[in-house]
Amino acid sequence: MSYMADEVSNAGDNADARGEGGGEGGGRGFGETEGGMAGAGRTAANWPAALLVILLIASLVFGYAQWSARRRLEVAVGNQYFNSFFNLLGNVDNVRVALSKSLVSGSPRLRVGALSDVWREASNAQANLNSLPVTHKVLARTSAFLTQVGDFAFATARKVANQQMMSDEDWDRLVKMKEQSEDLAKGLSDMETEASAGRVNWVRVAEQAKKEVPAKPGSKSTPEAVTDGFTKVDESVQHFPTLIYDGPFSDHIEKREPVGVTGTAIDATQAIEIARKFVPFDASAHAGKIQAEVDSKIPAYRVSLDAPAKSGKPDAVVDVTKVGGHVVLMNITRDIDPKKIDLEAAVTRASDFLSKVGMTSMKPTFASEVGNAAVIPLVFVQNGVHVYPDMVKVKVAMDNGDILSYDALGFLTSHHTRKLPKPVIEADEAKELLSPALTVAAPPRLTVIPVETVATPEAFCWEFRGTSFGEDFFVYINAVNGTEEKVLQLIKTSEGSLTM
Repeated sequence: MSYMADEVSNAGDNADARGEGGGEGGGRGFGETEGGMAGAGRTAANWPAALLVILLIASLVFGYAQWSARRRLEVAVGNQYFNSFFNLLGNVDNVRVALSKSLVSGSPRLRVGALSDVWREASNAQANLNSLPVTHKVLARTSAFLTQVGDFAFATARKVANQQMMSDEDWDRLVKMKEQSEDLAKGLSDMETEASAGRVNWVRVAEQAKKEVPAKPGSKSTPEAVTDGFTKVDESVQHFPTLIYDGPFSDHIEKREPVGVTGTAIDATQAIEIARKFVPFDASAHAGKIQAEVDSKIPAYRVSLDAPAKSGKPDAVVDVTKVGGHVVLMNITRDIDPKKIDLEAAVTRASDFLSKVGMTSMKPTFASEVGNAAVIPLVFVQNGVHVYPDMVKVKVAMDNGDILSYDALGFLTSHHTRKLPKPVIEADEAKELLSPALTVAAPPRLTVIPVETVATPEAFCWEFRGTSFGEDFFVYINAVNGTEEKVLQLIKTSEGSLTM
């Protein structure tokens, strides 16, 4: 007990001592300890905020970098589209000028030169038109007009070169074409004003075209305004004359009765099932309906196949003939990622697809790249003879090789089993009829090609591929009578090859 009392007493004395002598210092010591702990707490509490600031800054920097890269890409793509549009405008204006020259030229030599210019510029205009991010349906008539102007000019130039007189109808057609080309040039010039002022975002236009977003009449937003502008341009050539002339794209050939559509009539339900089985993916769960009935030279049901939500599968539209249930057209809608396969692989995918749908006698001819897709024409081969009128076009995505579209309109219009003659002119004899300026670069092959006569729309020919002055050509010599039926120049572009 004494021990405890002493301890308590000592404790009290010590407390008094602290209060008297060391209270201030003790207070300072306590204060310093408390402040240190509080400072440490505040530092720890500030770390999350600092981290958030750092992350925010990093995110902003990354976001800006991404935006900047995208902006640079948009500018590059936009410049490419603008150049194609500007070149198109120049081509159309040159067509107009050359048509005027052909009308005022007094000598056959100069008239042939002017008409040749029309043909060349119309072909270049068509190539630039196809490079623009506008759907074909928006510019269908413009494309047809350019094709027919060029073809009519070529046919007329050949007539003049052969010392044949131009008919009154020929003159009237040239005059009408000149007027139409003036309207077309004016419409494009109005659009060029908008583009030069920076009011056209070609990337947005391309995105709209890819998604096939319908234009909003009267809208001032850029994509719709551009589509509306092109629609007005297309309307300017709605009324160009029907052309009955010696040309492969003349209206009388395009309007031939189809001979490849055979079989019995089918109903809408059957058309939907045919469409499901034709598309290159499992469409059993797709909602199928008749979107429209196509009233054309080949009547068809337009079937839409809508993918289930969140299935990851694309939608599709398929035209199925009302007679026979043949597929005329197929389009599959999806975005295309950057290219991962080459053109050769895309051609193989197209051939494999045709084999799967029962078209086993089709061979590819050319191939071209449009964006990140490949367009491959394939023709029917009968007994080793390439039959060019019986053509199917297949579009292949070059990111993974998916089939995107199928066009068998030419095939269904022209296809039938032909009674092919034996060559009267052998290959060696036909080769002797070629221009000495042409160096043959590939073995000749027998073909059937469309030709420029009403009575005989096709010709049985030897096809020669060769070079002249560094350029590639195809020359077709009639295997029956030795006539040089057609000369095509093979033009190499950044998007593949095309013929002129």
